[in-house]
Amino acid sequence: MSNPCRVKVLALYKFVQIPKDELEGLQKEVEEKLRNAEARGTILLASEGINGTICYPDSNEGDVVVDYLQNHRYFMGLRTRLSFVDSFIFHRLKIKLKREIVTIGGDNDGPNEDLEPVGEMVKCAVDPCKIVGNYVKAGKEWDDLLDDPDVVVIDTRNKYEFEIGSFQNAISPNTDNFRQFPDWLHRFAKACEAAENNSSGPNERCVLNCSNVNLDFERERSIHFDNINARNLDPVPDNEMPIVKKRPKAVAMFCTGGIRCEKSTSYTIAAKVFPPDIPIYHLDGGVLAYLDSHPDENKSKWKGECFVFDQRVAVTHGLQPSSTYSACHACRRPITKADMEREDYVKGISCKHCKESATQEQKIRFQERQKQIELAQTKGIKHIHDAKEDQFSKIKGY
Repeated sequence: MSNPCRVKVLALYKFVQIPKDELEGLQKEVEEKLRNAEARGTILLASEGINGTICYPDSNEGDVVVDYLQNHRYFMGLRTRLSFVDSFIFHRLKIKLKREIVTIGGDNDGPNEDLEPVGEMVKCAVDPCKIVGNYVKAGKEWDDLLDDPDVVVIDTRNKYEFEIGSFQNAISPNTDNFRQFPDWLHRFAKACEAAENNSSGPNERCVLNCSNVNLDFERERSIHFDNINARNLDPVPDNEMPIVKKRPKAVAMFCTGGIRCEKSTSYTIAAKVFPPDIPIYHLDGGVLAYLDSHPDENKSKWKGECFVFDQRVAVTHGLQPSSTYSACHACRRPITKADMEREDYVKGISCKHCKESATQEQKIRFQERQKQIELAQTKGIKHIHDAKEDQFSKIKGY
């Protein structure tokens, strides 16, 4: 494996219909191409498309990864977002077959036929290949939606993502995972319907996020993840639902890279969550596209940092890696330097977010893992490595 001076980070997705009987062959083909490019990261393949983030060495000879994917019969028009880092942000390459590339749930004939609807979710055909919300580019048009008091802008990400950064005037559904979102959305739409005849002033925002309205996303502020449960499917509590002051004239949604919004707006329209006279928008390319096009935070309506699911933990304007947050090796939640100085932080074993919630079995496992990591460091060897990568490197003569 080479040790490049610069590493590319490629976030990608595309909703496209892929025959189920071709998925295993496609999995092997994609893995071979990416291993040839010395890539690491995770790619999800399903009958509805492709999704993932990978990193690989920068090269003066062009980008063989993007060229391969963009010219593939299934992936032409692939949505991508490219950034650069100084070292690899993943340990291994994984190409996984899934029922969905992002899970919100579908109908009985869909890819998640074994998943029951959560709460008030309506079972319907969710197909972003056929129908999605109106795309809004990262620029003045999106900023205008954020400034309009009659438009509600919804952060479709989970609350642990929202709590380290979001758009000015956006509201959070306070979900622990994306499968809770449709239930929240139906309840929110009912509140909007009930508020249709309210006589709020013209400059008053139509919606307030009751539990997060005072978040200022200061870089060093304390963040709270005490009750997060990634598998929680209980409805968001009533006291965490937004306060709807008047009926919105439009609904806009955003997520990290755009994929969850394609799914959520497709569901919103297919399930007829809102009346047809309320247009549904979403941010094209997500927060990453916005931060990429806004290197100057003083001219941006994004406050804080954007959580990402890799070793960078978060990125800032211009897609620069975070200098504020690290990740707890035990629970993977973001922590600051101040958090690492607390008594409840033990490297690799616990932090303020998981000290009380981790089981005894987990704590023992984390302690043993950290011990092995430290032993490997003293011996100058890698603790986490990709056996397939090692084998491939020998074959290629690296």
